[in-house]
Amino acid sequence: MTQTARVSRPPGRTPSTVRRAIALVVVTSMAALVCVFLALPAAWLDPALAMLSHGRARLVDTEGTWLRGQGRIVLLDGTAQAATERGFAVPGTLRWEIHPARLLIGEFAGIVQLPAQPRPVAFGAAPGRVWFDAGRLDLPRTDLSALGSPWNTIRPSAALSLSWEAVDWRRGETTPQGRVLVELRDVASAMTPVAPLGDYRIEARTGSGGGGVELVTLAGALRLAGSGRWDPASGLRLQAQAWGEGPERARLQSLLGLIGQRQGEQTLIRIGG
Repeated sequence: MTQTARVSRPPGRTPSTVRRAIALVVVTSMAALVCVFLALPAAWLDPALAMLSHGRARLVDTEGTWLRGQGRIVLLDGTAQAATERGFAVPGTLRWEIHPARLLIGEFAGIVQLPAQPRPVAFGAAPGRVWFDAGRLDLPRTDLSALGSPWNTIRPSAALSLSWEAVDWRRGETTPQGRVLVELRDVASAMTPVAPLGDYRIEARTGSGGGGVELVTLAGALRLAGSGRWDPASGLRLQAQAWGEGPERARLQSLLGLIGQRQGEQTLIRIGG
């Protein structure tokens, strides 16, 4: 009777062992990529801020990660090309925290706060929607000359308050609906001994018709009144009239000659062309 010889297989990994090894490598690689992504430095947010603001705001002196960190906001006049160029540094350190769990459902959400804010402001973005809370920012007397022309000529300083309405911008809306109020109190200028010059309010509105801006005088010897428009791409375009009133009227004439073009008793001021 003939016996069949049994052929032995060379030792090696079975298909199931190979699959488990590949799965382990894939999972480990994905976990490593996620860890690297979550640990990206806070400085990575600066290019995003520059793009969203059309180069008018930059993030400098950053610490921490993009998920939880801090830095300083610098406002530029739109012509600077680098965050290190001279600009208006918003007083205080901005702190933020991003909620990583919300990323799993396709939302980018978190909170931001400056020392001058009474409470943090929540914000978020998802497909077809961008939103943020209403807020207020009160700054002490600040030198505004670093904002560019014509501020660098006037060299003004003022206590500044900024407040804004909540915005919920959804797909299909050309521009977000909202209002921003800026109040400048006890404004002074290095180009005149008259101090304070006055208190002023700038109101900016956004909506389907575009962004309208109105400048009014609340009090003071230097009277300002004007209107204009604002949009993220071209910035602020404002035309205003200035004139002096009361006992300080004569001493304001030299300043009025610096800030614009004289037209009779008034001075015409143009910002942004």
